[in-house]
Amino acid sequence: MSLTKKMWIVTMLLSVIVILSACGGKVNQPEEKQNQASDEPKSAVTKTVNTIHGDIQIPVHPQRIVVDLYQNDLLALGIKPVGSVKYFLDNPYSKDLVQGIESIGDRSSVSVEKVLTLQPDLILIASKDASEYEKYSKIAPTLVIPYGTYKNVHEELTAFGELLGKEQEAKTWLAQYDQRLQAARDKLKGIVQPGDTFTVMEATDKEYYVYGDNFGRGGQAVYRGLNLTPPPLVQKELLGETQWKSISKEVINQYAGSYIFLTVNKDLSGYEGDSIWKSLSAVRNGKVFELQEDRYWYFDPIAIMGQAEELADMIVQRNNENVSQK
Repeated sequence: MSLTKKMWIVTMLLSVIVILSACGGKVNQPEEKQNQASDEPKSAVTKTVNTIHGDIQIPVHPQRIVVDLYQNDLLALGIKPVGSVKYFLDNPYSKDLVQGIESIGDRSSVSVEKVLTLQPDLILIASKDASEYEKYSKIAPTLVIPYGTYKNVHEELTAFGELLGKEQEAKTWLAQYDQRLQAARDKLKGIVQPGDTFTVMEATDKEYYVYGDNFGRGGQAVYRGLNLTPPPLVQKELLGETQWKSISKEVINQYAGSYIFLTVNKDLSGYEGDSIWKSLSAVRNGKVFELQEDRYWYFDPIAIMGQAEELADMIVQRNNENVSQK
């Protein structure tokens, strides 16, 4: 073989090696980009959510959430927000879960400056006030979920699980919720009789307020948690879109069930009422239960579970007391 031909072969081999090396470099490039993408913060990945203010982009995995009304929904899912409202931080049913969450002020006096310093990547609020949304949305993506959007605990927590990528956590918590609520209902077997009815009320100096099954005061725990029956007029008027009603003392007997859960403030503790009140069967039979307003105004999933267990125990204890006195 001539020298010229050998040199030609060597040149061709070197060319092939260079080409293969170049190809190998091109194959590796997408892998490097993929690795770089996987190193990005989870909160950098977003998704579109439809809201009352149109479609907005929120983090798929938010890391720093500021919240008002829905604090305990997040806690039930194992998410600890960085900021919340003092009223909800004071919730007695979740006091062991809120350590480390900073107050952003109270319901009527939230500090926007405080929210800003917390550097949230998602804000959850319940107010439909456009000015509230405008204020918060300048800080971070803001999701408005109006109060009353969800009709029960299962619907509510499932929705938050889907929103925040915590579907399994929602299922696990709800299974525990169902188990504990069933245990509370079981305690009442043999005590609550067919035909017994239950009213959730609040007393003031001049009138009463009667509540339905989705407006706090223990209504969710009574009617949805324990599956207790409301009087016919409450069933008709207050278990739909209308959830509360003020009534005069003269017609209280039309709404009063055989059991009454009466929310009172500290000034009305030990409520005695007037002659009309004292004539009610629940009063005469020792089946009125006073509920402190600062404990039973809460209506989140954690509070509802705790309230239902407390109310069941109250009924059992009162029944034992009434039996022992006979």
